[in-house]
Amino acid sequence: MLHIGNEQVPLCSGINRRSFLQAGAAGIGALTLPQLMSMQAAGAVDYNKAKVKNCITLFLVGSPGHVDTFDMKPDAPDDIRGKFKPIQTAIPGEHICEHFPLLARKMDQVAMIRSLHHKTGTAHSNGSRWMMTGRDAVGPNQQPHVGSVIARVFGPKGNLPSSVILPGKIGNTGGPSINGQEARYLGSGYEPFFLGADPARSDFKVADLVPQEGQTELRINARQNLLKQIDQLQRRAETSSTLQRDSAYSRAFNLLTSPEAKASFELDKEPDKLRDRYGRNTLGQSCLMARRLLERGARYVTVNHFDTVFNICCWDMHANGTSLDNTYLDYKRLLCPQLDQAFTGLIEDLEDRGMLEETVVAVLSEFGRTPKLNARGGRDHYPPAWTNLLCGGNIRGGQIIGSTDKHGIGPHKRPVTPPEVVASIYQGMGIDLETTMMPGPGSRPIRLIDAEPIAELF
Repeated sequence: MLHIGNEQVPLCSGINRRSFLQAGAAGIGALTLPQLMSMQAAGAVDYNKAKVKNCITLFLVGSPGHVDTFDMKPDAPDDIRGKFKPIQTAIPGEHICEHFPLLARKMDQVAMIRSLHHKTGTAHSNGSRWMMTGRDAVGPNQQPHVGSVIARVFGPKGNLPSSVILPGKIGNTGGPSINGQEARYLGSGYEPFFLGADPARSDFKVADLVPQEGQTELRINARQNLLKQIDQLQRRAETSSTLQRDSAYSRAFNLLTSPEAKASFELDKEPDKLRDRYGRNTLGQSCLMARRLLERGARYVTVNHFDTVFNICCWDMHANGTSLDNTYLDYKRLLCPQLDQAFTGLIEDLEDRGMLEETVVAVLSEFGRTPKLNARGGRDHYPPAWTNLLCGGNIRGGQIIGSTDKHGIGPHKRPVTPPEVVASIYQGMGIDLETTMMPGPGSRPIRLIDAEPIAELF
């Protein structure tokens, strides 16, 4: 059985993905995508039977220096090893930065990948596209966000969107604005829902969930009925596009009118002690919000730690004295403590609620930072080496995968590429990459990702 999105396409016995691709247009290639998709409406992944059902991704916009955080080189020269000291973790003989004391004690649950690298460019958007989509593609070949793919494969679970990005979409990072956070050719029905508000603010509210002044329930229902009629006309005129998406109109009204959906965003219902544990900042409260969203029907939640790198305190440690003036002091007093508290708070909260076994949690970033300090005492963009973290679900924690050389210049053992991380997230959520495919550009079935999962993780 071949799956295209959440539709099953029967194949002759014994035919797998590889032989299907080799066969090309023989038989199945003669059918149009709408014909393929109408053959049988059934899930590619049985969500009720799946052990791992969710994913939360913490995306560290700007990217921390690997040598300063998770891949320290204490024996390297002064201009490489930096200012921080290593501390022992729960993995015997393994160390991380002293400013992650909570994480150090939880490392027996976490898998650390130290040999990530890519070669397609040094802009933030290159790394973002790699980690958000599994491909660094621009122009007509832009790829959908992983959350959009998850939404397409699993389908909706309730009134909440399957994929949510919070607190906001990645904006200006200095290069092309294509950061890999859109549904692209999958269609508008699989666009992530962007929260567009800071859950750490005392006056936090999601604007899209508040009816405009003067819009009574009667007017809202009337508008919904009108848009349903428009959507029905579109289905008749554009069968191929509407079959592969849920109505964006319907999703918006579900959010606006569903009490359950609205309740997902009510952080004030959480105990103060728990909110404090996550950290009373944007990252901490966004992670807490992510847990609430999963409980109420979302499947894939992306938490962006910052939406730009300019004129803010963030991971982009150039120390250039102007709009990118982030330094070791910022790492010490703000960035490392925020991540340490929010990430471990999320792990513990999921574990306490019995959700960690069914939730993959990933800490991702665009690249590493130059092993050698620049003339200002900062570090610049560096795609040849960096570290990411995964835990939860069926991820086997308490291990280090790959390594870099003695100065953190490049992979030394077990090089890993971003598509392998994305493939691992898909496998972690129970997707069979050999049999599940997607409608790609031009309606041709394509594989979800051009890579194999990292075997050591499972």
